[in-house]
Amino acid sequence: MATNWLQTINKLIQLEVLYLSDCHLPTVLPLPPSMFNASNSLHELDLSGNDLSSSCIFPWLFNFSSGLSNIDLGSNKLQGPIPNAIGNLLSLSYLSLHENQLEGEIPISLGNLSSLSYLDLSYNQLIGIVPHLALSSSLTHLSLDHNMFNGTVTQSIGSLSKLEYLNLGSNHFEDIITESHFFNLFQLKFLELSYNPSISFNFSLGWNPPFQLTDVLLAGCKVGPHFPTWLRTQTTLYTLDISSSGILDTLPDRLWELCSNLDFLNVSHNNFHGVLRDFSPMFSTNFLIIDLSFNHFSGSLPNLPPNATMLDLSNNKFFGSITNICSETNCSWEYLDLSNNLLSGQLSDCFAHVSNLRFLKLAHNNFSGKFPSLKYLSSLHLQNNSFAGEILTSLRNCTSLAFIDLSRNKLTGKIPSWVGGTFTRLVFLSLRSNEFFGSIPSNLCHLSHLQVLDFSLNKISGAIPKCLNNLTAMVQEVDYESRGFFFLTNITRNYECANVMWKRNEHEYINTLQLVKLIDLSSNNLVGDIPTEITSLVTLVGLNLSRNNLSGILPASIERLRSLDFLDLSRNNFSGGIPAGVSQLDQLGVLDLSYNNLSGKIPQNNHLQTLGASAFEENPDLCAFHLIKHVQEMKLLKIQRLLVMLMDERSEGGGGQAY
Repeated sequence: MATNWLQTINKLIQLEVLYLSDCHLPTVLPLPPSMFNASNSLHELDLSGNDLSSSCIFPWLFNFSSGLSNIDLGSNKLQGPIPNAIGNLLSLSYLSLHENQLEGEIPISLGNLSSLSYLDLSYNQLIGIVPHLALSSSLTHLSLDHNMFNGTVTQSIGSLSKLEYLNLGSNHFEDIITESHFFNLFQLKFLELSYNPSISFNFSLGWNPPFQLTDVLLAGCKVGPHFPTWLRTQTTLYTLDISSSGILDTLPDRLWELCSNLDFLNVSHNNFHGVLRDFSPMFSTNFLIIDLSFNHFSGSLPNLPPNATMLDLSNNKFFGSITNICSETNCSWEYLDLSNNLLSGQLSDCFAHVSNLRFLKLAHNNFSGKFPSLKYLSSLHLQNNSFAGEILTSLRNCTSLAFIDLSRNKLTGKIPSWVGGTFTRLVFLSLRSNEFFGSIPSNLCHLSHLQVLDFSLNKISGAIPKCLNNLTAMVQEVDYESRGFFFLTNITRNYECANVMWKRNEHEYINTLQLVKLIDLSSNNLVGDIPTEITSLVTLVGLNLSRNNLSGILPASIERLRSLDFLDLSRNNFSGGIPAGVSQLDQLGVLDLSYNNLSGKIPQNNHLQTLGASAFEENPDLCAFHLIKHVQEMKLLKIQRLLVMLMDERSEGGGGQAY
């Protein structure tokens, strides 16, 4: 066993190529100079994906002769500055130091490597300005993205006539990009400057670039206010991202003529306006993503390309029906978001032909009619529409559903008992603000993946099911390595977001939805006591049972709910004392037990006292020093206000007599 793998390698004096990527190589102590390999044989070195540090590698590396041509040390733990001695490796043509923790500036000596064709320093913590690169005339690939570079973008980049790939995204550059930055880039195919908010563009109106790009990514730059005319000359585009770029304009018809090869188009979060033309026949690729969201497009919804995989037209001003969508056949859509528009009409059997659809978001419109029946649908957002009547059995065929939001509609009837047996993968279920009545079916307790249950603001009656302890996702801690968490993350990552009532306010959860565990049964007609079994849900972070007709005593085992951040039991008929275990809920940010018939002493706890006396008010037989003190303070405040009013009246009266 070699305790120092460098010592073993140093014995291979004829070694020419060394690939040891992703081998879990540990950092070793630096070798003394006498043990360095001064061989001229090694040409290619790949130690990427290990745990190597700078103190171990760089001294060893620079002992080689200048014959070393390829170095890949990406995805390690290299720290500190890039040594200036790297400029002595004059034969170097390939250098990748991506995904490390390197700091400081790029050494000027790096610009002297005339044979260097590939340079990747991305995902580090490098600062300063990019040095002059005119001598690196062989560069074809330059990745400096995801660092902290600032200042101007060196115009010497424009002289790199062989450059094909340029990525300066996610930095802090402050510059006006002009034609001189690109004057000699005849071979450029890939250009990314995204997320440099202080970069703007100033090209002449008739500028004809020397290149034909396949990928343009300028998200978060100051591209606007007009659509860049030079993009109309690019006829080989596969990727175009000009989202969040300050454009206030219409989409030119010429754009759609350039789209035949596009597989990714993102113009979201701008101020594009106007009516969209029919662009469905313009795209020829089979894997296509189109994002036109968060703009001001209006008019009827255009025909959409049936070969698209993901379509997002949300947060615009489209109006009218979607019958033109219903006429499409053999669609490849997997993700369709039309939420937050002015669309209306009945869905009927609109999506019967979209058999691959997995994410359907039609929220915040005025749709009505039948629910879609799609076998592979995993996420359904229909909140804030005009759906009425009972939950139709058409939804019963959607057995893959993991996310259902039907809140803020006009649905009525009983909650179907088949929900618990059909949607076995369900993670999120919201029927909030409808007109459901009847009892909560006990079959819901079969939903072992359920993490958010919201039946608030309905007319549901009966008792809280005792079997809620079978909602095992609310019992178990999140296991980040488990298949369950992997499943939840796949459902929520990138595509999923939800509006959840949290601490009496609506919050949008995007990246952390899989961590929310909540039960909200408030504002119904529930009766009976709180079943003791509910205290088995030890990872629950929010419980709202307020505004019902619940009674009995609070569960003595409530102390088990140690993860609770929000507990609202107000406006019920609970009696008896407050369990001492409430004082052990040290994660509580909001507690409301007001408007009940609780009695006795409030448990003494510094944390409870910080929650305020309003959490316990209107419980006539409840006693606590800080509550009494609060009442006294309120009475004193009222007296002070009355005295001020009397003094003001007398002052005004006295003033009148003086005159």
